[in-house]
Amino acid sequence: MDLTEQTGAERAVALSVAEVAWHALGPDALRLAAALVGPHDAHDVTTSAFLRVTAAEEWRVVVDQRAYLLRAVRNEASNLFRARERRWRRDIAAVRPAAVDPVTVDVDVYRALAKLSLRQRSVVFFAYWHGMTEAEIAHLLELSPGTIHRDLRMARDRLRKELS
Repeated sequence: MDLTEQTGAERAVALSVAEVAWHALGPDALRLAAALVGPHDAHDVTTSAFLRVTAAEEWRVVVDQRAYLLRAVRNEASNLFRARERRWRRDIAAVRPAAVDPVTVDVDVYRALAKLSLRQRSVVFFAYWHGMTEAEIAHLLELSPGTIHRDLRMARDRLRKELS
C-alpha cells in the first residue's frame, strides 16, 4: 500500500511500529555498523538499512526482526565497501600517468555514446564515472527511479548493440 493510499490512522500505526522497532533494535544495529564501517559511517548505514527493511511489507511478518535488521546492516556495509572500492579504482585509473597506460581513443565508443539521448548519457556518466546508485541519480536529476532504471537499461542495450 502506498503512503498516499493510507489513512491517517494507518500512517500513525506504521510510524509507531517503526519507532518501537528503532528504539528496540536500533542500538544493536548501530553497534554492529560501527564495528563494520567505523563510527563516521555507522549512522548512515544503520539508517539506510532500517528504512529499507521497515518500508517493506514483509517486515511485519518477520519472525526474528533483530536478525533480519542486523543482516540488512551487514548488507548495507558491504554495499558501502563495494561502492568505495569502485570509486577508488576509478580514481586511481584517472590519475595514473599517461606514460604507464596510454589511452587509446576508440572512435566506435564515442560514436555509440553520441547516439544516446542526453538523459541516457547523463545516467551512464553518473552510474559509471561517479559510482552513483539509480536512486542517487534519480534524486540528482529529479526523475523517478523507474525512469533512471529504464534509461540505464536502454543505454546499456544500445551500447551493447552498437559495439558488438
